[in-house]
Amino acid sequence: MPRRVRPRSVTVTALAAAGLLSAANGALTGVGSAAPGPAVPPDTQAAASVSVHCPFADPLGPRALTVETTATLPAQAKTGTSATIGAYAVKLTLPRDVALSFLPAGATTGSLRGTVQLDLAVHQDDRSDHVPVTLVVAPAPLPETGDVVLTATGTVPEIAINTIGAVTFDVTAPVLTLEAVPAPDAPAATTAPPKVACTLDDGQKTTLGKVLVLPKVVPGTKEKQQAATGDVRAMDDEPPPNVYTQPLGLVSVLTKSTIKRLGATVDAHPSLLVNGFINVNIDTGDSWVTGATAFSPVTATFLGFGFVPVSATVEFLPVEYQTQRMIDFAGNLYTDPVTELPSLHADLRVMARMSHAEINGVPLDLGPDCVTKDPVHLVLDGPYEAFGVGHVSTEPNGGFTLPGFRGCTSGGQDLNPLLDGMSAGPGNQAYVDTYNLVGCDTPDPADCPDGSNPPAPGSQSAAAKKAVAKPR
Repeated sequence: MPRRVRPRSVTVTALAAAGLLSAANGALTGVGSAAPGPAVPPDTQAAASVSVHCPFADPLGPRALTVETTATLPAQAKTGTSATIGAYAVKLTLPRDVALSFLPAGATTGSLRGTVQLDLAVHQDDRSDHVPVTLVVAPAPLPETGDVVLTATGTVPEIAINTIGAVTFDVTAPVLTLEAVPAPDAPAATTAPPKVACTLDDGQKTTLGKVLVLPKVVPGTKEKQQAATGDVRAMDDEPPPNVYTQPLGLVSVLTKSTIKRLGATVDAHPSLLVNGFINVNIDTGDSWVTGATAFSPVTATFLGFGFVPVSATVEFLPVEYQTQRMIDFAGNLYTDPVTELPSLHADLRVMARMSHAEINGVPLDLGPDCVTKDPVHLVLDGPYEAFGVGHVSTEPNGGFTLPGFRGCTSGGQDLNPLLDGMSAGPGNQAYVDTYNLVGCDTPDPADCPDGSNPPAPGSQSAAAKKAVAKPR
């Protein structure tokens, strides 16, 4: 008989015989069995490092330890099917005096073994659950000097998550049960080794990773789908059949462009992705993101022709800038075959407009509609996490070409050749950071958790730094 669901919480029962966690009554997780799911994209590597305090027996007292957790998480899961968390391991370093306390009195050599028990916290919005996990500490000999590194490994019960959307997995404080490895001829112990229940230190990030859960495919509903990067939909439009759509929340967008001939860098003001969605075709597995954004005009300063001081207001606009303000965006999601990171490919076209120019401090009227005569074609690729941070750029595709200008006049003079000579040409780059913001209602932004504020303009995400560390 399933347990009663508590408000804002769900109870998980591990079925030791079957090794499964499953769903009951629409809960986040529950009791029962789950059928194996169809093939999904490759697993992702996840890691979390947290600091804890462990109350060892006197005279040792509480000690600060660092617990490093690694695992592989599925890139996605489907409701009603089991999700497997693999290669779950915990590593911690035990101070030498603490390690010696587990050996027989007076002993200075030996090995330690034991278990690490913890809960894997699972939550989405106001629903949460805990999956109990027991890890075995492999026998670790004490070195002649220094601390002892303990590694614990084990199996996480398969989890069926009966909810749709992004589900977060967090690590919790471990309970340590350690003892000396007895000699082969030693009598069996008559008492169980003591348990040491550690506690998490406050104010730290505990997230191991996130998994996107998609609706289960209902037999007989498969229909041919449009290409992944289809039309951008309004928020109240119905999605196509068999396409699951999940809002992305509040996403900050920061852009930086470098113009080769000008030797200039244009840092746009932060903007927001409006009407952002992640879309998944549950028949084909194709996934993509859509949304729209708008950029405020920014003033750029540079040397025209390499020596003339020039400043101008630069603005990026949609191709249909005469009738709309928002720039529509769509990009395919994929796994980079080299870095194995979740990535985004986007093909984007925008117009560039210049105004309020000054040359050597003298104002130069460029007219009301000084824009590129053709759209700027940006092909962007790079690491991207729909519910985290992304960093895509034109670098992997060789940059972009800035077209010539049209409509740039002053007092009847044609200024298009002047701007073309200064700026038009290939070899330019565009960088786009996306940052899925975490809600924070504290009055002081410094008290907000990690993820509440966007990175500095042009900065790279952790995923991007990892990507550039490996050759393409």
